[in-house]
This record gives sequence, structure tokens and C-alpha cells, in this order.
Amino acid sequence: MKKWMAVTGCILLLSGCAADPEQEKSGIPITNIQVENYFNLGENVQYFSKVPSRVLVIGASQTETLLDMGVEDSILWAVKYEDDKKYPIKDCNQAAFQRLNFLPRQQVTMERVLDLAPDLIISEESWFSKNRLGSTEYWNAKGIHTLVSLNTTGPAKTNQPETVEKEIKYIRDLGAVYHKEEQAEKIITATMERFEEVRQKVKGQKSPKVMILDLLSSTISYGRNKIAGDIASKLGGIVPNTTAAVSDELIIKENPDIVFVITYDDAETRLARLRNKKAFSHLNFVRNGRIYEMPLKYAYGPMTRVIDSAGYMAGLMYPGQFDFPKEYDFHPHD
Repeated sequence: MKKWMAVTGCILLLSGCAADPEQEKSGIPITNIQVENYFNLGENVQYFSKVPSRVLVIGASQTETLLDMGVEDSILWAVKYEDDKKYPIKDCNQAAFQRLNFLPRQQVTMERVLDLAPDLIISEESWFSKNRLGSTEYWNAKGIHTLVSLNTTGPAKTNQPETVEKEIKYIRDLGAVYHKEEQAEKIITATMERFEEVRQKVKGQKSPKVMILDLLSSTISYGRNKIAGDIASKLGGIVPNTTAAVSDELIIKENPDIVFVITYDDAETRLARLRNKKAFSHLNFVRNGRIYEMPLKYAYGPMTRVIDSAGYMAGLMYPGQFDFPKEYDFHPHD
């Protein structure tokens, strides 16, 4: 009898320590993505029972989005590395940005992040890889939520279509997680109104053919299935549906009216590479001088920066027709 009671007690003890499936599934369900080795494995449903208060946010667009949402007090550490001198965090967010605690990029390791004990990690897909933070599953198993930016597949990958709608979903999900639904809808409404304003004004005009190119080790096209291409398409542009890597021959065949070149800190060098290429001298974008720089923050997981990306592209696609502000302030001061 004593032996039976001891076994029963042990079983009860063990069952008491086990996670209650119903408890785990209480709270707001948010469908994000599972990522391992910089690869999207599919949906990842997580349940948020409380507002995050110890957030590790990695990346400029990710940080900008939290500042636009007005939830900077939840940020434990921010990692900045995409920001450059030419395209910094918006002026309206600079004061809040400067108050953040910054973690050097090289310190973002599994061991260091475990020590920080965040309750939420927000980053692009590339951080969930073997030599960085492992997989989203690893952190979720430890009770740490992950919200991966939805349009941050590698420039050379086209396995997942990237769309404005996914950016809208992510913003709406953040609104639900933070109980900031009103602010999220304010951002979404302003963003969609910008697209509608452009569509209405250019209705009936000839649609320009647009290519967005990133000059890496090979020439990468941000075609219709990448977020930058989807933005251009929603602004009335004709965006070719290309493979990721494109040849000079394909660019010649497409003969785009406009080319946006993803730039970092060497804009003129990159533009000159295409402008001065002899094989391109007869193409429309060269003959008409319609080759423009495009900051990475407008083309890669832009999140709340979609509205500024749309304004920037519309102003160049349709010269003289739009005069949008460079930066949209989602929380103007009264």
C-alpha cells in the first residue's frame, strides 16, 4: 500500500509540474511563422495572455514600428544595424529612439539573449538561423514569444510571396498583442488611403513598367512576389514576375521604364553600374534618366514604413503628381 501511495504521489507531483495545455492556450491567439535556418516552415500559433514588457527588438523597421505603435516602454533592448546616416529612424520617433537601451549586434547570441530573459523577440527571419538565435521553436518552448517580420525572406529567395497585406496583418497582430488596436487601425487606414489616393489619381494613365534591383554578388530582382514589387504594383506599376537572380539579358528583354536600385551607403556607385552599362544604353530607363535609388528600409520588411515607401515610389513613378511628406507621423503632437 505504501509503495502504491508513493508511486501515486510521484505521478501527481509530475503531473503538477507539467504544462497545462489549456493554460498554454489561454489568451489572444496570434498566427505568425515558424523559422529555422532562415527558412519559413509555416504557421506558428502563439497565445498572448499578457502585454509584453521585456521585448528584444532587432532591426530598424521593427524598432520603428514599435515606436509608431507607441509601445517603446515595452522594449528591453533594441538592436540597431540597418540604420544608416542617410535614412535614419523618423524625426518624429527620434526622441523615443534615443531613450532605448541598445544591444550591440555582435552580442545577439543564444546565451546572451537567454540571460536577458525577454518575453518577446521581434526580428526578421535571418536572425533565426543556426549561428544566431536557432529556431523560433527553441524560444517558444522556453515560454518566450517570437513575432517574425512576415516579409523578410532573403533577397535571393522567392519561396514565400511577400505582400502589403502581410504587413497589414502584422501591424494588426501587434495591435492585438499590445491592446493597441485603435493605433494599429489608424496606421492601417492611413496606409491604405495612400494607395487609394495614388490609384484614383493615376487611373487612365499609362502604367510604367518598373523593376527593383539589388546589386549583390549577382543582380537580384524584387519582382511582383517581393514586398517592394507588390507596393509598386499596387501603385499602378507593371512589375515583372521574375526569378530572384536575373541576367542582363532578362533586363534587356523586359526593357523597364523605371528602375529602382536598392542602395546602402554607396548610392551613386550602384546607380552608375547600371547607368553606364553599354548593353543597357538603349533601354527606356537609361535613355529617359529614370533610374532611382531606393533605401533598403522601403524594400525589405518595411512594416509601418510601407506608407513612406509608397509615397517615395509614387513620387518618382509619376513625376510632379504627388508631394507626399518623406516621413509619416502616426502620432502627431497636439
